[in-house]
Amino acid sequence: MTCSRSLETERLFLRGLSATDLPFIVGFIGDERVRRFLGGPIPAERREAAASGYFVTDEGEEVWLVETKSTLRPIGLVFISKHRDGLDSELSYQFSSSVWGMGYATEATRCVLNYAVNDLHLGRLIAETQSANKASCRLLETLGMSEQYRVQRFGAEQIIYRSGWPEDAREAKPLSRKS
Repeated sequence: MTCSRSLETERLFLRGLSATDLPFIVGFIGDERVRRFLGGPIPAERREAAASGYFVTDEGEEVWLVETKSTLRPIGLVFISKHRDGLDSELSYQFSSSVWGMGYATEATRCVLNYAVNDLHLGRLIAETQSANKASCRLLETLGMSEQYRVQRFGAEQIIYRSGWPEDAREAKPLSRKS
C-alpha cells in the first residue's frame, strides 16, 4: 500500500499509486527540471527500476500521486517518510514543472500536513531542501515551517525545516519500520 487514505482539496485528488502510474513516474524522474535539486535526472536505463521503488513503502510511510480534479492528469507526488536522521518523519514532494507557480504544491502539501497532524498524530514533520532551491524554501515557509539548521549533504547545502506546531511537540513520533 502506498497510502492509507486518499485525500482531496478544492482542485486536487491525492491518491495511492496504481500500476497505470508507472509511465508518469518513469518520465517524471527523468525530467531535468524536476530533478534539478534532487540529484539530477535518473539515467534512462535505471528509470523503470527506480520508478518501481516508489510502489514499495515501509510501514508508516505514505506516497500520494497528485492529480488535478479538472483533468485527472498526474502532476506530482507527495511523501511522508522516515528522514535520514532516523528520528523524524519527513514531508517531501516533487511536482511537474508544467504546474510550477500555480499553487498546486502548496495546496497538496498543506493537505498532507493537516492529515499528518489530525489523522496520523505525528508530533512534527521536517522537510529537507537545498538552500539553492528558493521555490521550495518559500513553499515550506508558506506552510508555516521554519528553518532549524543547515547541513552539507549530497554535494550542496541543505536546509532542514520543521513544522510550526506547538513547542510542546518537540519529540517527533517516529515512523515504525518493517523488520
